[in-house]
Amino acid sequence: MNASLFASVALSTFRAVAWREPSVCPYCPTTPGHHWIRWGFYARWGEGEKERLPIQRYRCRITGRTFSLLPDSLLPYHYATTTHILQMLWALFVEGIPRSTLAREQSIPRGTLWHWKRAFLEALPNLRLPGRAAALAPACFLRALREMTTSALAILFAGWKELEPKHSVVGIYAR
Repeated sequence: MNASLFASVALSTFRAVAWREPSVCPYCPTTPGHHWIRWGFYARWGEGEKERLPIQRYRCRITGRTFSLLPDSLLPYHYATTTHILQMLWALFVEGIPRSTLAREQSIPRGTLWHWKRAFLEALPNLRLPGRAAALAPACFLRALREMTTSALAILFAGWKELEPKHSVVGIYAR
């Protein structure tokens, strides 16, 4: 497997932890104005991190619910980084490497690869790339991501993550 495909320039943006402030509340995005406040932190492990990362929580003043905006390199409910998961999806869908072979080569449980593949396939119909009106097939979607510039890719993922905090390229999770 060519592990450097998604670790190349196109996804190097996700290697670093990039902290951002939210620009919209995920619970009431149509309400104008900045109506949330900082509401403490929680700690989270990130792949390759020796210490837990502090993640800022916010509280919506209208609904009373809390939310957070993860750094660009992290996905909700996943220890692995965005780059690593996309590398494995590339190997499964584009290179056609069998799940058992990939699991053995990368020392990843087959069940984890199965979960990432299933969640990606479930999320794919809801993901749209700029300039594309319809959903793409898995391999076409991953190839189109790889062709995007670093800045365009970072903006795309940040937008997906901010509008729906539990929505990621590998799954949509109910709140």
